[in-house]
Amino acid sequence: MEYIIVILILGCIVISYLYHQQNMKLLCSVSSPDRGTRAERRLVVRMLRQGVHPKAIFHDLYLRKRNGEFSQIDVVVATPQGLIAIEVKDYSGWLFGNEKQRYWTQLLNYGKEKYRFYNPIMQNDGHIRALREQSEQLAHLPIFNVVLFAGRCTLKNVTYWADNTFVGYTSNISYVLRKVSEFRPAQYTDKREVAHLLRQAVENGSNPGITASHIASVERKSIGKPQPTIRWRPRLFRINWRRLMKS
Repeated sequence: MEYIIVILILGCIVISYLYHQQNMKLLCSVSSPDRGTRAERRLVVRMLRQGVHPKAIFHDLYLRKRNGEFSQIDVVVATPQGLIAIEVKDYSGWLFGNEKQRYWTQLLNYGKEKYRFYNPIMQNDGHIRALREQSEQLAHLPIFNVVLFAGRCTLKNVTYWADNTFVGYTSNISYVLRKVSEFRPAQYTDKREVAHLLRQAVENGSNPGITASHIASVERKSIGKPQPTIRWRPRLFRINWRRLMKS
């Protein structure tokens, strides 16, 4: 019996290893294991497994804006209906917010800890504006604003109204792709130009000078902005009433 258990464990290890290797091979057809976050890379692999062509996915893009700074986009997917700009967030806890609020709320530890974070729809809208600055064609091309959450989070009361916007979980990507496919085809004037601009944005992310400049710019802009609202009680002073009543 012990030998059977050992064989099963070894079998699971081998299968897990082969699955991981297959995922790495898929990822490398689009990006590299050291680009972006783990949640972003998993999303890329998920799309590839669902049949999205590798050449249609662009990961970790850095777009030069008119003011000389750069805007970083997690993932862009080129579809016949236009571009899908995806912002990937890795959060835990309960999340609240709507399309119009400048800041959303994150609750942790059953509401004992409360944080604010910038509206990711608005954040991604800024990325889309940077995309539109790249060429006359992109200025008029349909671009969908998609925000997907990874991690152990729950969207408790998140609302939005725009038809070209979607907020959900990374596991919803198949639904997003299906809904986008229901829109009418976009009027591309030069698909090669679009692909070239997106590839160039990906290549920018391989330039240490560009990435360092972008990080410095983000840090400068955060100075003087409202800090997250925190409501927290140290564990030292917390009383576990359930345990106390059972004792």
